[in-house]
Amino acid sequence: MISANTLFHFTNSVDNIKNILTNHFSPRVCLERIDYFQGEKFDFGLPMVCFCDIPLSQIGNHIKTYGEFAIGLTKKWALNNGISPVLYLQSMSQAIGDINNFFELAGIKDRHSALHEPNYLISCYELFSYCKAYQGSMWRNGKLKKNIRFYDEREWRYVPNYRWFIDSYPQAFLDKNEYRDRNIKNRYNEIISEFKIEFTPNDIKYIIISKESERNEMINSINEIKRNFYTLMEIDELKSKIISVEQIREDF
Repeated sequence: MISANTLFHFTNSVDNIKNILTNHFSPRVCLERIDYFQGEKFDFGLPMVCFCDIPLSQIGNHIKTYGEFAIGLTKKWALNNGISPVLYLQSMSQAIGDINNFFELAGIKDRHSALHEPNYLISCYELFSYCKAYQGSMWRNGKLKKNIRFYDEREWRYVPNYRWFIDSYPQAFLDKNEYRDRNIKNRYNEIISEFKIEFTPNDIKYIIISKESERNEMINSINEIKRNFYTLMEIDELKSKIISVEQIREDF
């Protein structure tokens, strides 16, 4: 099977998994390099939560970039919460030309200056939130990594609707300088974090840890985090879904 029945959100620490189990999924701003518009290159800070549609047997390369900790949830949960596959584009395609025409018809002459326009034109930029280069560059830990084939990630995204927070923050995205300003970035994340996506024990299929030696820590954390919210049966079921990357490498 090429596509999985589970969507995974990977991260690089067990503390991030504990935070998700405690507070559910909150969108965060991510710096995206847009370099597939026929020679144009620019960076946007976009609000999102990212998932991948990759079977466990094929996650080897993915975890090298995004980390060896994850939560896997049912695809039904994803669809019910408006999470969508991204649109992969390559710079020489007709689709790129069509999107350029869409901007022109909407009256946008300068993609950068229109970032701060709180009106219907922002819909053009919201389209960017679901677009990804087939292959290109990505920001990771403050560095630009090149020649990444994003298509292999089979990415899905949750993106909060800009109109949900326009009254609190009158711009949809951050430019690169704003993203790198800690105060601006933290304020933006604080606002968009309100538009979280929640889950129940039945929605979770896997809790992935890096090593078997971390299992007891995760079990204790689940007991502590969920004791006032889930039944004992639900907590036991959740603990049974813990699997380690060590197990995956051996058994999948």
